[in-house]
Order: sequence, then C-alpha cells, then structure tokens
Amino acid sequence: HISSVCCEAVTSGLDKFSRNLEKYPQLQELENKFGVPKLYIVGGGAGVLLLVLFFGFGAGMLCNLVGFIYPAYMSFKAIESEGSDDDTQWLTYWVVYACFNMLEVFVDTILFWVPFYFAFKFGFLVWCFLPNTQGAAFLYHHFLAPFLRKHESRIDSTLEHARENSGGFVSELSQAATDLGSKAVAKGVEYKMNQQQ
Repeated sequence: HISSVCCEAVTSGLDKFSRNLEKYPQLQELENKFGVPKLYIVGGGAGVLLLVLFFGFGAGMLCNLVGFIYPAYMSFKAIESEGSDDDTQWLTYWVVYACFNMLEVFVDTILFWVPFYFAFKFGFLVWCFLPNTQGAAFLYHHFLAPFLRKHESRIDSTLEHARENSGGFVSELSQAATDLGSKAVAKGVEYKMNQQQ
C-alpha cells in the first residue's frame, strides 16, 4: 500500500514536471529532432551536470560560470527595465557573491578536501540568485547588512586611508617602471652599439 502511494506521488510529480517543460519550445525542438521525450532530455542533462559536479575536473569552472552568466544577464535586464526592484535584487546578489568569493579565497585549501564541495557550491549559488528563493536577500538582510553596519565607520576610514596613500604608491610605482624602462632601453642601445663595433 505504501509503495503504491509513493509510486502515485512520483508519477504525479513527473507528470506535473513534464507539463511545465511544455513552456520551453527549445525542448520540443530537441524532442522532435532526436525522438527522445523532453523529460528524458532534461533528466539526462541533469545527470551529466551532477556527474560533472561530483566527479568532474570542470566543476569549479562550471560553478563560476553559473555564478556569473545568468546573474550577469539578469543584471543587464534589470538595468534596462523601468522598475528598481530587480536592480536591488541583483545588487544584493553581487554583494553576497563578492563576500562569498572573498571568504572562499581564504578557506579554499580546506574546501578542496570537502567531498562534493562543488555540488554544494552550485546549489548555494542557484539558491542565492533564483527569484523565488531570494537566498542572497536572506543572507544580506540577516548577516551581511548587520555586519557591515556595525563596522561601517572602520571600513570607511580604512578605505579613505588606502585612497590617500595609493596616490603616492602609484606615483612611486610609475616612477620605478619608468626608471626600469629607461635603464632597459639604455642597456639595449649599449648592447647594440657594442655589437656594431
């Protein structure tokens, strides 16, 4: 009795999912071209994606692409749209994504050894940017915004100090590069003249 209820629930879910796939004409074209039902095409694609995430060498690159491509395109659409609600959604995503990347840089060597890390990262990024989950907004409002508000004056003073001191550093770096370039040109001319003698 329990197994028949489970089978009915799974069948009902798959039927509903199949009906949702009707919204995508590209899947219909693939079905017509290859003679494979849309549900199997999506299932196969999802299976390949999971294999790459769990065992593939390109999992890190795939996660970075997912974290960039769709959000970047949706940010473009938000900028081009009239309202500002979607602008806020995507700005929030990019703030969360930047903080996540900064954190990831420092713990990367540890995370490398976590089994299925890229599968979790993939799920996390999708959770962050999907409009119906609004994961980035949740993280921003519950964690990032309170942290940044608490430390805002210290961050501002550090940035101002860096801005004031960077002018001198850039000037010194530019002068050093110019001096190095001049010395290299002089050595090259001297070498050429010695060869001609």
